[in-house]
Amino acid sequence: MSATREADQQARARGFEGWAADYDRYRPGYPDELFDEIEARLALPPRPLTVDLGAGTGRASLAMAARGWRVTAVEPGARMLDLLRARATAEGLTVATAHAPAEETGLAPDSADLVTAAQAFHWFDKERALTEIARILRPGGGVALFWNVRDGERSKFLTEYATLLARHMKGGDAGRYEASGRDETNAAFAGSTAFEAVERLTLYHEVPMTAREFMGMVFTASYVRAALAPEQQARLRSDLVALLARHGLADAEPFTVPYRIELWIARRRGR
Repeated sequence: MSATREADQQARARGFEGWAADYDRYRPGYPDELFDEIEARLALPPRPLTVDLGAGTGRASLAMAARGWRVTAVEPGARMLDLLRARATAEGLTVATAHAPAEETGLAPDSADLVTAAQAFHWFDKERALTEIARILRPGGGVALFWNVRDGERSKFLTEYATLLARHMKGGDAGRYEASGRDETNAAFAGSTAFEAVERLTLYHEVPMTAREFMGMVFTASYVRAALAPEQQARLRSDLVALLARHGLADAEPFTVPYRIELWIARRRGR
């Protein structure tokens, strides 16, 4: 990765700090089926020692802690970590935290049964992150990377929203994972000797949202909130209000937003 690109990714990742509260409020979580699948595929021990990289405000970390897993959330954003800790306290959950990047966690070697990254790996320096993941995983431990992706194939509204977004982005970055993240993730695993063959799975779930919540979620995306000027954001907001109204989704009643989860799983080779 070039120094310019790495600096750009780090700056954009830090940019989430400015709207951490909205991120926490509007981003969708993950269904129990996802963690059931990870547990079964990797044959995890009871109460596995889990490290969640790029943990953000804790959508995945807290879900895993609620299952009784022993979780350490690693996050470079101080504001994100503050919200994660507050949520853990409010929910009566125990989550250890580390204020650190995914590439240099500072955690002990061979100390984790599982390393996860939820909606985050596309922001990492992937080669360095996989090296660090291999370092902190015990031999035979596993890594699980996953992304919530809106599923336009199951929603005419989402299909039209994607068209609207592409028009406003003028061909720009409308999401790093879908734009280049899959290929980059695949290349990173292909270039690593620390892991067995990666397995890719797709799971499906649905998230109820009101029009206001959908709008809030849209404006937590870096490619909207950080990349578009205020006047461009205002035009996007106006067009999205009109699109929601055309689909009868402009009131306070929740509607279903279909998602698919793209899950990447691999085991660390023994030493």
